Amino acid sequence: MQLTKFKITAPKLDGYMMVIYHDNNFKSVLNEFKPALTEKQLNAILNYIPNDPAQIKGIFNQAYPGKLIVEKVHAIGAEPEVKPAEPGIAEPSDYPANKKIELFCRLFMEHHKDQLGNPIKYKTGAAESGKMKALVITPAELELLLSVYMASDEWFTKPKSISNFINKYNEIRVLTYSEPKTKTKNFPLPYDQEFFARLSFTDQRLYWDHLRANGYKWVESPGRGGKWLKQDTL
Repeated sequence: MQLTKFKITAPKLDGYMMVIYHDNNFKSVLNEFKPALTEKQLNAILNYIPNDPAQIKGIFNQAYPGKLIVEKVHAIGAEPEVKPAEPGIAEPSDYPANKKIELFCRLFMEHHKDQLGNPIKYKTGAAESGKMKALVITPAELELLLSVYMASDEWFTKPKSISNFINKYNEIRVLTYSEPKTKTKNFPLPYDQEFFARLSFTDQRLYWDHLRANGYKWVESPGRGGKWLKQDTL
């Protein structure tokens, strides 16, 4: 499984938005812009996030030239090759439990926010340090597995905890390294607002991609919001 991240920044705003793709399909966003974006601003940005990561830079450069900057910040490939240890890189035998827990807590905070958008800190259980200590794994693979684990909605990845991660370790490895199942959707044309409202966040992005692929464009109407119009009718 490949995890790819893009960081969106704005010269006039503090913070950033992280866009995450799994296996070249849109997965989720992490909004860290300060001050918080208005609902209209947020929806406008989300509207331009494509399902295909190869398109994101071009789309944003065209829609927000000089206003929003998109940078690819992290990509994790398939199952890593076994390579000789580099100086300073911890191997499984000397990868301390506290470092593993620090990584878990950091990724937990990236994916869990309270109602105000503040990161939620993970509270380590009494026995969890020992469980992490017994886990034989490299730092790179642990980050890969935890990144997939935190972003996953699979039933066995809930609740998000060190104990659950250890208990479902084999299932998480299968989830990480297996080929994704292709899902097909029958999206209506022209745009159907009631249908859109029933979709999940991910499927809403797919619906937008479907509209663009069929010649539709989001057009803002001053004072009235916006709507999807066929480009040959603009």
